[in-house]
Amino acid sequence: METKLHTLKELRKSWWWKRKEIRCEGVRGVDWPLVKEAARNYELLRRSTKGKQFTKTYPELDRESRTIIAKLWVNWPQAPYRLYAKPSQYNEVGWTPFYENQHRQWNLRLTDKKLIDDFIREIRLLREIQKIPTPRRNKGEKHRGVSWRLVEVLDRKQNGIGKLTASERHTASVAQKRAEKYFVEYERALAKWHEGVSSPEHEPEEEENSYGTDDSE
Repeated sequence: METKLHTLKELRKSWWWKRKEIRCEGVRGVDWPLVKEAARNYELLRRSTKGKQFTKTYPELDRESRTIIAKLWVNWPQAPYRLYAKPSQYNEVGWTPFYENQHRQWNLRLTDKKLIDDFIREIRLLREIQKIPTPRRNKGEKHRGVSWRLVEVLDRKQNGIGKLTASERHTASVAQKRAEKYFVEYERALAKWHEGVSSPEHEPEEEENSYGTDDSE
């Protein structure tokens, strides 16, 4: 990132997300559709004023760094159910109540629609009892692909390649602001992570949702 590239062709060679194998299979060792936006944010912070110290691209990062990035920016999907682990969860707001003596059985001979309708009717009743509003459709779900345009336009500006249009200048400005913001967030996360690792009480454990695996695994 320190050496300026002089042509768009040279610049594109550094855009690893455009490689054929990445576009087809994603980065190995991670759930790529889930972490793609986090990877884009990391590439942006590398282009911040102080971000040049992070010389490794996202695919070159180790497990620890990828895990920190995932904890920062991955939009984890909520699980539709869980297995109860302790009595305090039995009547926790936001979950259906746990009944120790459950006598109900579902009739598997009925159609899916009939079963779904009856299940949804009960879920809505429980939401009403707990005063939980029905979530908006697709809330928290992202169906649009992650755009790397912010990174690419910012790269062109920082390397002085091509004349930017008014729209591209605006995009570069937005990208720079995000880069600075993500840099601060990442620096804080790094400090917090290493503070926890160095603590005498810290015991390494496997993350339930660890997306920072090495390619060799």
